Amino acid sequence: MKMSHSIKCIISLVLAYILMGINTTYAAKDSTSSKGSKNFKSDLAGFKKKEAKYKADLKKIEKKLSFKNFFHHVDSVEVAHRFVHEQHSKVRKGKKSPYVVDHEKLGLKVEAYKPGQTFEPKYEVFGWYPHWESDLYNSLNYSLLTTIAYFSYEVNPANGEAITTYDWETTPLIDSANQNGVKVLLTLSNFGEEKNRQLLESDDSKNTLIKNVVDLIKMRGAHGVCIDFEGVAHEQKEEYSYFINNLSEKLKKVNKEHLVYLAVPSVDWAKSLNYQVLIPAIDQFVIMGYGYYGSTSKVAGPIDGLFSGKIWEPYNLSLSVDQYLANQIPPSKLILALPFYGGIWNTTIENKGAYAKGYVGARTYDYIRSQINAPVQYDSISQTAWCSYVMDTGQTHFRQCWFDDDSTLSVKLNYIKSKNLRGMGIWALGYDKGYPDLWEAIAKNMCDTIIRPGVGVVADSNATTVDTAASGIWSQLANVESLLRQISDYKTVLMATMSFVVFYGGVGLLISMFQPNTRMFFFGSTANTIYYTSVVLLFLIVVVRWTKVFDDKVVVLILGFIAGAVALYFAKKIVDRKNNNKP
Repeated sequence: MKMSHSIKCIISLVLAYILMGINTTYAAKDSTSSKGSKNFKSDLAGFKKKEAKYKADLKKIEKKLSFKNFFHHVDSVEVAHRFVHEQHSKVRKGKKSPYVVDHEKLGLKVEAYKPGQTFEPKYEVFGWYPHWESDLYNSLNYSLLTTIAYFSYEVNPANGEAITTYDWETTPLIDSANQNGVKVLLTLSNFGEEKNRQLLESDDSKNTLIKNVVDLIKMRGAHGVCIDFEGVAHEQKEEYSYFINNLSEKLKKVNKEHLVYLAVPSVDWAKSLNYQVLIPAIDQFVIMGYGYYGSTSKVAGPIDGLFSGKIWEPYNLSLSVDQYLANQIPPSKLILALPFYGGIWNTTIENKGAYAKGYVGARTYDYIRSQINAPVQYDSISQTAWCSYVMDTGQTHFRQCWFDDDSTLSVKLNYIKSKNLRGMGIWALGYDKGYPDLWEAIAKNMCDTIIRPGVGVVADSNATTVDTAASGIWSQLANVESLLRQISDYKTVLMATMSFVVFYGGVGLLISMFQPNTRMFFFGSTANTIYYTSVVLLFLIVVVRWTKVFDDKVVVLILGFIAGAVALYFAKKIVDRKNNNKP
């Protein structure tokens, strides 16, 4: 049977369309493959570029952190071994704790901060809960907290058992936090190279510790663990990483929602962190952003400075954050913990950056507010509050206290937002009892709010789109405000005026000495010579004191007299020689 011509045409057209479809499909596949190849090459180039940037950033940071670049000559080895949480807990255990404030006697109400408007944290607000604050759970505003780390399971490095858990099994904090939707972690604490070495070198001790932690978290219905091992040696880097990895695995095997937080030092001096291994195992890295100035510092200074300028040591909060970001920790896995305490030094003079005669110690925010009655000043470089006052305990001397108040804390919280970090941390909850202003700063800056110049803090559902810009504006305004505060300080004005007079007066005097008549005026009589010597002496004393080459008044006076005498001797010889050569 023969097909009609029309049927043949239809079949031919159908086959043609089928063949065209097949060709088009293969062409599309080839095109996709080609695009995929190009995308892969592009991604690889981008990755290499990013890797090169990380390495370049790290190199810059390491150069800044080089010991030889420290201009206040802080013993960096001692700084590396200053375990802030250990120092605080040791002092607290003592009979005479410097943190004790009689709130009732002072009429301070210890109650939860209640903002006029309901805020919900947009960033993580993490706080360590020290075991000695047994009743603090009654006066916490849980709506402003996301995570609490109970301090602590004190590790016995010999066997991994707990020396003590400080009532973890019975503390009402955990129930209160759970009822309010706040996560609770158990902090594991072990301080010092020897103790960490002893623990990390024993598999039995590590396994015992992991088992105990899993059981304790399960028993209290908690949410995970915060590891606070301070002073891990570089040689223990691999054992440390293995232990954390193993602990994370075991915890998440019981419950995949369990969290592992790691407290890391402000600067990883010992290079004990294996980032490649730790980043996948850790949910949050908590930078202990304090202790930059302390017991080993040669000058009184900011314990948590944001920037250094040319005044302070090169390591600070911003450098700490940059260092961890340069080691490829994602910003979303980085919490910057800030102090609710300050540092106090005995100093030789009242000026900012004065040489420290001795470190008095750390004091809580409520202690500073209730016990120190001195005008608060602001350092616009470090973005830190400080005050200087006189102690008269038989021998009068100066003291300086450096701390954060609500203004400087706000600047640092906005810095956290500008870097897109996970959030803030607090060492430690309860250090501000009776004073709500730090929590007010948290409510305003860590929640769905924006800061508008001339308006203040307002709630905004679209705050995510303006956080960085708002933080930049706020930071600039705070800088200007701090600068104006400093300029309005009469001491600053006086110092600036004196500097102007001394500098230009000194330059003018030196230039005028090139004129024979001026030289004859100064050296023509004994009285004028004495005037000249006095000017030189005064100028040298001001310069030496200003530059802090010497801080001891007697030494400066003696050196000034010697320098003045030498200057007079040589100046007179030159004048005499010129006079003798005259016809």
